[in-house]
Amino acid sequence: MKQFYPLLLLMLLVVSCSKNDSVDPITERSSFLVSNSSSIGKWKLTALKVGTADQALTASQSVYTKRYTPDNKFSDTDGLVGTWSMPTADQLVEVFTNFGSGVSVTQVYKINSVTASQLNLTYTVNGTEITAIYSATM
Repeated sequence: MKQFYPLLLLMLLVVSCSKNDSVDPITERSSFLVSNSSSIGKWKLTALKVGTADQALTASQSVYTKRYTPDNKFSDTDGLVGTWSMPTADQLVEVFTNFGSGVSVTQVYKINSVTASQLNLTYTVNGTEITAIYSATM
């Protein structure tokens, strides 16, 4: 029995010293959002789905981009400027001022996925689910 104690002690030491490098999901997704493969947090709209139907992008949608910065600000090519937050790993919240009315608007997105090269968001407008897919761009 004594011959197994050193082996048991060694196994316990290895298990207790094993490194856990897991990254918090919010930190990881926020990092991808602001520092994607383009390295500047800029995302170009590449696909839209309304409900389950793929939609062809209009001329203005095909050049639409968003940019997220590490100081929790965002801007887009429509001229919107505001702040962003990620309260949970699957939720992105943008707050901006509506041009026409001056009213503060909060837009909540479900993050389906975010990687260094692609951002996939879903949101609801008048009861219709819309999925927007973005690719990292310069």
